[in-house]
This record gives sequence, structure tokens and C-alpha cells, in this order.
Amino acid sequence: MNLGRIFSLSRYTFIGNLRSKIFLVLILFGVVLLSGSFLLSILGQEQEIRILTDLGLSSVEVLSLFTAIFLIVNLVLEQIEQKTIYLLLTRSLTRSEYILGSYLGTVSAVFAGVCAMTVLNIAVLLFKGWDFRQEGLIYFAQVFMSFEKIILISAIGLFFSLFSSSGVVALIFTFFIWTSGHFVHELKFLAEKVTLPAVKLFFKAVYFVLPHFQYLNARDAAIIFQGHFKQFALEGFLYTLCYSSAALMLAYASFRKKEF
Repeated sequence: MNLGRIFSLSRYTFIGNLRSKIFLVLILFGVVLLSGSFLLSILGQEQEIRILTDLGLSSVEVLSLFTAIFLIVNLVLEQIEQKTIYLLLTRSLTRSEYILGSYLGTVSAVFAGVCAMTVLNIAVLLFKGWDFRQEGLIYFAQVFMSFEKIILISAIGLFFSLFSSSGVVALIFTFFIWTSGHFVHELKFLAEKVTLPAVKLFFKAVYFVLPHFQYLNARDAAIIFQGHFKQFALEGFLYTLCYSSAALMLAYASFRKKEF
């Protein structure tokens, strides 16, 4: 595996994604939404900074999710449609290098969008008298852990885009995994309540396969795990690394079966 070729492809993908109409539209939408949160904060009066913070973090996470999923799913399918992938793979680029380069380039582009929206949100917060010294570290930890969700779901989206030949199907499955991953505790509860062995086994299997996004829910962690936040953040990082690596390996396995 050649790191130079991976870097070159990730740089090419990064620049291409920054020029993507989807990316620009979502960034513009993020600017509008975060600006709207500034207006909505007036309703909160004494709690306006809390409203600005919560709306800002939620907006950054959701918009980053849409950006990542649309970019990662469309990337490979568009290159297959336009025959660009044939040119890339004939230039001594291995399939594993293609997977990593495309993935890292897309994630880097999303990260640039996250940084832009975060800076805007912080500017609004500082204008309203936010205490950066006291709450800045927690805020950045929350943004980072939200971005870890994007890293994870991007790997899953890449797998589905290679596993399926339809962009719509890949998008539906990726959104389904994202949504279900926030309700894994409910699935575990259902598995404990169900009496039929086959159904119980099914719910348990789904529980273990789905990503557990509660490990990356920093906004809850800041409240619930105040004394163990560093440990919680480390466990979330390791979980993201392991799950994303597994999803990328599955994507590579699907990619190997395709004939180019």
C-alpha cells in the first residue's frame, strides 16, 4: 500500500468535494440555520446562550451527516457511471488505496465544513457573551465526538455504495443505520421482553451489529459522565476506530468482487 498514492487521491477527492454543488448548498444551509438559531435564542432570554449552543451543535451534526452521506454515496457511483474509476485503477492504484483515498478525501471535506460551521457558531456565542474559557473545552469535545459519528457513518455509507449499484438504495440503508444506531438500547429492551426465541435472537443480533451512537453522544456524556468524561471520550474514539475499520474492510471486500 503506497501512502503517496493514497494522499494524492484523497487530495483530489477533497478538492472535488469542495467544488460539489451538494456540499456548497449544505454549507449555505448551515449558515442560514445557525443564523436562524441566533434569532431563535431571543425567545430564550436568560437561556439564550444554552439555546444557541444546543441548536448550533445539533445543526453542525445533522448537516455534516447529510453532507457526508450524499458525498460518500455519490462519489463512487458517479465515478463508475462516468468511467473515471477505470482511469484511476489503471494507474497502478490498488483497490485498497482507492477505498482509503476516497474515504479520507471525503471525510476531510466534511471536516472542513464542520470547522466552518463551528467557527460561525462560536462567533455568535462570543457575541452573546459566552464564556469561552469555562465552556470552550467541553464545546470542542462535543463537536469532535459528533464528528466521530460522521467518520463512522461515512465508512458505512461507502460500504453500501459499493455493495449496492443504486444510489437511492445506498442512501436509504445508510440513513436507516444512522437512525437505528440511536435506538439500540430500545432494541435491547425489546429483546428482553420478547418471548419467541427466534425473534429474541434476531433483536440481539441487530443490537450487536448496529453502531452504538450513545458512545459518541457527547452532549449526554457531559452531563451523565462528568467524572469520567476522559474515559468516555477515549472509549468513543476506540469504538469509532474499530467500527469504521470493519466497515471499510467490508467495503473493500465488496469492491474486490466488482469487475473493472
